[in-house]
Amino acid sequence: MSTSQKIGTIEAIALIVIIIINQIILNLPNTIITSTGSSSWLNVIYITIIAIIFCSLICKLFKPFNSDDILGISEYLGGKTLKVIIGIVYFAFYIFIAGILLRYLTNCIKLIYFKDTPLVFLLLFFLFPTVIACKSGLKAIAQVNLLFMPILLISMLIILFATVKDFIPQRIFPVLGFGADKTFLVGINNIFAFSGFAYLYFLIPILNRPNDFKKIAFVSTIISAVYLFLSVICLLMIFSFISFSEEMLSVYLLTRMIEFGRFFQRIDAIFILIWILALLSFLSISTFFSIYVLNKLVKFKNPSELSYCIVSFIFVIAVAIQNIAQIKYIQNIIFKYVIIGLVFVVSFIILILANIKHKKEKSIWERKLYAYF
Repeated sequence: MSTSQKIGTIEAIALIVIIIINQIILNLPNTIITSTGSSSWLNVIYITIIAIIFCSLICKLFKPFNSDDILGISEYLGGKTLKVIIGIVYFAFYIFIAGILLRYLTNCIKLIYFKDTPLVFLLLFFLFPTVIACKSGLKAIAQVNLLFMPILLISMLIILFATVKDFIPQRIFPVLGFGADKTFLVGINNIFAFSGFAYLYFLIPILNRPNDFKKIAFVSTIISAVYLFLSVICLLMIFSFISFSEEMLSVYLLTRMIEFGRFFQRIDAIFILIWILALLSFLSISTFFSIYVLNKLVKFKNPSELSYCIVSFIFVIAVAIQNIAQIKYIQNIIFKYVIIGLVFVVSFIILILANIKHKKEKSIWERKLYAYF
């Protein structure tokens, strides 16, 4: 696999959207509803506005470094030491989020369909195709993901709109849920839902048209926000926010309610199959970015061979997690603040400081040029 392969604008949008869609499938709406109650829909609108503003800011901050990623900018700001630190943190982030989501879905599939199947077999079922995908290269991953994306998006819309008949609008009241402070102050933590920004930071060097970065960032953020909003409001209007199952995918509960006449009932297995393909796509993307980051830190002659190592790390993390309760703790407490700290604070500060340094250097150069003439 070559980490120097380029992808198109539409492929890049699909790449970012799949990150958010996977988190929606794997209980992201449940996390938001649990923290903000009946005001979850309002909280999603609020964090979407913040995400769009943040998106606009990082697009402007990347402009002076049009063909570079966050690692190159980190090296420009703080030398190789800062580059290595940021690289290692992002590398660990991609591996851990892949391991956690893998364990979550495989655990749920085991509980629903394969109670007697060893969990290890289910994990390997996902990881073998991931290795094959990564060895095929980024272009292959992006093209397959782009072909699959419409199916995933349409299936999500079917789930959301097929359950409209069961909506109880009164469940969105009180509008402010647990209070204005929980919705707007504490609720700002739910910005972690837009974890796709962690992949945007590395996107520019792999684009055929780097100038489309702004378009990619905005379109993927808006699509993700729309699906997040629809998922949250759908779950909120069907289930009381105090009655969510702790052991099951909340979106899966919606699929159990879908019926199309007498001959099309219990079609949840179709959606599970689609979600399996979605997770395979996500694992391939995360593994690629892990290889990309590691190869930027230490140049490898054949980066594709790293896929075996990365997948082994993901497997170890997935096996190390003991149960659903531990997954929920990692997702709701640890990972939420890791995403906020790394993606929305540290990386953002690096971009700001790098821009300040760039402006100072440009100003000094202009003064010297003016003095020379």
